Amino acid sequence: MMAKAFSNLLKYIDNLPHTKREQVYQWVKRYVDPTSSVGGRLINEMRETRFKDGFECPHCTSEHVVRFGKVKGRQRYRCKSCLKTFTDTTNTVLYRTRKGDEWITFVDCMFKGYSLRKSAEIVGVTWVTLFY
Repeated sequence: MMAKAFSNLLKYIDNLPHTKREQVYQWVKRYVDPTSSVGGRLINEMRETRFKDGFECPHCTSEHVVRFGKVKGRQRYRCKSCLKTFTDTTNTVLYRTRKGDEWITFVDCMFKGYSLRKSAEIVGVTWVTLFY
């Protein structure tokens, strides 16, 4: 019974327009397996590039940095010199954004060459929001 339902679901998804199929794909990628999402990979790449010579406090440039728990699944760090905390996205374009996963999905759409309106539909925001 379950196999038939799954087969029907796949047929339904195959009949969707490309934009709707992309939305389903992004949803599955984001909610079913968040560890392998584009966002997770981008954050990991950002961390490797930014801190390739060792961790450095973005506030005082001290190298005395330790892990300091996690916030919303993302690693936090604390500087032993100035006692300030930071994340991998501190002082980047993704810092303090409320739509981090959506922006990462939008960047993925840009790399695929989608139009602004098509990207907005896939991300689930208005095309005007993509400018903020």
